[in-house]
Amino acid sequence: MRFVEFPDRAGATVLVNPAGILFLREADGNRTELTFAGRAEPLLVAAPLEEVARALESAEPEPPDPTLALLA
Repeated sequence: MRFVEFPDRAGATVLVNPAGILFLREADGNRTELTFAGRAEPLLVAAPLEEVARALESAEPEPPDPTLALLA
């Protein structure tokens, strides 16, 4: 799994592991709240919800090719 890079509300870059995210919520000002497992407060990133969701989905690892497993 890859980390995804987002700017936070202060403009600093944060690296997010998509596996730890429980849910996303749209916030004011074209921002998105990321709620993580084991963290009380959400992380607010300066990106629209659709962009965050697309970036997290594209970070998913591709499943291995079953044909290669048969050849091994």
